[in-house]
Amino acid sequence: MATDEILPPACAFAVSVLADYTLDPEAVPEEAVEAAQQHMLTCARCKNAPQPTSTTAAPRRKKKVRRIVALEPFQQVPPEEPAAVGVMMAPEQTLVVPQTESETSPAPSPPTAPELSTALIEAPAPELPPDMLTCQQCRQVLPEYAEAMDSGENVAMLYPEVQEHLLACETGCLVLLELLRQEARANRKYRRRLVRNPFSVMWWEVTGFFRGGHVPIAPRALAFGTLIFLLLFGALGAYLGIRWDDARYYHPLHQQLPTPDGIGLSDGLKVYDACNTSGYQDKRQAAQALAQSNASKAARLFSAAMTAGDTTGCNNAEAAIYHEDMQVRQSGRPFGLVVVSFDSGPGSADPQGGTDRHILYAAYTQELVGAFIGQQQYNAAQMHTPGAPLLYLVLANTVGGEQGALQVANTITSLSMHTTPRQLGLLASGQPPLLAVLGLAPSRLTRVILPVLCRAGVPLIAPTATGLFIIDLLTQTSLYRHCTPGFAFMRFSPDDAHQSQLGADYAYNQLGVRNAAVFYDPSNPSSTGSVQGFIDRFTSYRHVSIVAQETAVASGLLDATGRPQASRDDLLAGLKDALQANPRPGLIFAPLLTNDVITLAQAITRLPQDQQPVLMIGGEFVQPAGLEGLVPWARQNKLTLPRIFVTVSAAARPPSGADWQKQFYATFCTSFATPGSFCSGAAALDQGALLFGDGIEMIAQGLGPITQSSQFPTSVQLVQHIVQENFAGVSGPIALHLWNDVLVTSEGTNPVILTLQGDGSIQIVS
Repeated sequence: MATDEILPPACAFAVSVLADYTLDPEAVPEEAVEAAQQHMLTCARCKNAPQPTSTTAAPRRKKKVRRIVALEPFQQVPPEEPAAVGVMMAPEQTLVVPQTESETSPAPSPPTAPELSTALIEAPAPELPPDMLTCQQCRQVLPEYAEAMDSGENVAMLYPEVQEHLLACETGCLVLLELLRQEARANRKYRRRLVRNPFSVMWWEVTGFFRGGHVPIAPRALAFGTLIFLLLFGALGAYLGIRWDDARYYHPLHQQLPTPDGIGLSDGLKVYDACNTSGYQDKRQAAQALAQSNASKAARLFSAAMTAGDTTGCNNAEAAIYHEDMQVRQSGRPFGLVVVSFDSGPGSADPQGGTDRHILYAAYTQELVGAFIGQQQYNAAQMHTPGAPLLYLVLANTVGGEQGALQVANTITSLSMHTTPRQLGLLASGQPPLLAVLGLAPSRLTRVILPVLCRAGVPLIAPTATGLFIIDLLTQTSLYRHCTPGFAFMRFSPDDAHQSQLGADYAYNQLGVRNAAVFYDPSNPSSTGSVQGFIDRFTSYRHVSIVAQETAVASGLLDATGRPQASRDDLLAGLKDALQANPRPGLIFAPLLTNDVITLAQAITRLPQDQQPVLMIGGEFVQPAGLEGLVPWARQNKLTLPRIFVTVSAAARPPSGADWQKQFYATFCTSFATPGSFCSGAAALDQGALLFGDGIEMIAQGLGPITQSSQFPTSVQLVQHIVQENFAGVSGPIALHLWNDVLVTSEGTNPVILTLQGDGSIQIVS
């Protein structure tokens, strides 16, 4: 066995290095020589070995020239540091091996390899603890140890076994550690801490997918970041898919309407008609301009609101009235006031309860169309006479409630008792005479305000208050025998009983109905009166019967107009009971609100066609234009509508040759009609527009062609003039007469029966 094979590995390594260094200094690295010399100084076995004398002079040591290696542009050259003597505990700490007194003396010249080998053979080898790491195990963990030291971490706590091994290691682990530290310092700029924020992980995934692997990411952060990213991506995809599907297949008819102003009177400072959104904004800005006394800007905005296009049934009559009133004020002529009642409702276009509030809202605004045409025609004729008085309309909004109607009636009373319009927030100056009030319907509101107007002595023209009980109230109540002179209730339209009787005659004679069922609201006198009129006339025929009488109380729920409506479940239950009657009804007469009627119509439509009864509606409740939406609904659901008939007070029809009729339809066609529509068709105008137009025409004919303000008649004189009128109105022939001192009605009124055609149009059948 060779001599160096029985030496410990560390001693053999040191002897071998020193021997090679003695033979050829340039062939041995300086680090190895320094490590061997350090071992010779620290090893107890080598120190105790006898130091042989060298007989030959050691060859002269030559300085080794280091080779310069070309570096990449992005690399930094680490500064050279001397080889560490001990193990680095931290950047500021160094593990130093304690030195003895002999080490402080000058070191003798290193012995030759043969002499050192002979001396080390006889020295005892130190024993390592059995639980200490071996050099092989240490070198596997040493790269992590070096990176931890370079990062400034506490290696004594993280790697206690490696630390203990390095303190006792006598081989090249320290040299390898120093080399690894130099490599760690050189690669420090390429190391990054683990990304632990899931949202940062999402950013790296989106921008570059870990940037080619240069970004270390914690596994948990990668999992959570990817999960959140997938959830967000899925939610965004679902949202875009739903919106795309809605944009492709679903087209909402209308949007939410703006909120109109509340209860009160207005001649330009408030906006009650919010049906047309663009026109509403122009009117609102015009009102602000009037408040700032900017008349030119207000006129321009009102003109823009009048020309705002709309194909949903809305009109711009409110803006037209305000514009006409502004011209009356600017003319400097005297004028008389006429208060026109208007029901704005809550202004919601959300279709609920079976109908579309937007269509009903548009129907209410058509009442203003008739009022404006009457005002414009009278003022245009008066402008030909210098200084002739004009008509000035003031809009009154009741919002369809009894409280609003009472508040408006009290304001009208103040206006008639020497209170100037400016004191009530109006723009009209001076103290013009109050001629009459137009509207304040339906009948349930008329019943509330009649005592107030009776005490004030203001005439009321209410053609749309068709309840039969109003006549009974005025003739049987002693209060109305002692009203202030000038009060009168004027209605030139057929009442509910007259309309119901016409419907019963048509059902028996034209439709051949022998068995009928009725629906009514017992809490509404107008609905009760309509049903009673139908029953009385229908049962006057032979071999007929009313097989069912169902009630639909509108007291708890609100419809899309903000008013009470009957419960849908109650309506459907009542319809089921009526259809199970024996014999089965061939017709259902239902003077109910439009929402309730449409609920019944949709339920009947779902029945087999041979089992569908005829549906007839009437009274002052239904707006025929609101029924037109049933046709596209039935087509969409591939159903067949039943035959639907409507009894109304009046319907638009071509003029018969009278001047007033020609002027009315000419103005309507040029100012309000939808382009391409039939101006005088049955569905072109609601009955409210026709009745309000005739109401203003009655006042205009009662005034006559006066030439100065002193010729304005008093309320008593105006009623006397109106009673004598007989003309062809747009709602029908009007022949007025006074009876019971306060009642003015028309003789020869003729209601109309309309039918809904399969193409969605409305035609007059009787």
